[in-house]
Amino acid sequence: ASSLDLSSFDTSNVTDMSHMFESSKATTLDLSSFDTSKVTDMGNMFYYSKATTLDVSNFDTSNVTSMNAMFNSSINLKTIYVSDKFKTGKVTSSNYMFSGSTALVGGAGTKYDSTKIDKTYARIDTASTPGYFTKK
Repeated sequence: ASSLDLSSFDTSNVTDMSHMFESSKATTLDLSSFDTSKVTDMGNMFYYSKATTLDVSNFDTSNVTSMNAMFNSSINLKTIYVSDKFKTGKVTSSNYMFSGSTALVGGAGTKYDSTKIDKTYARIDTASTPGYFTKK
């Protein structure tokens, strides 16, 4: 499948989304209805995904503790849309979060840097604060 419409998924009680879209061949994922407020683990969620753009602007990540390899090896991924609800304050594991996602470019033009692959750049890209996310 080149696209997945997941708009009818009820994720309101999900706590673990690790590996959910690992190796997905879909270039488009509709995640607009995902309730992630109870999720604690997003490790490898999009690992080796073929998605070119991800809109996770509705994701509430305030309870997530693991984002290990979340976007790892997503070589086609260029844009990740987020909102201010994408928080990393409780994240204790973010190893290889962006490793190998070489096409990634933040909203203000920050390009992938192989030395910035943990949660350090898991933020909205601005002129004064580089990051890999684009604000929606």
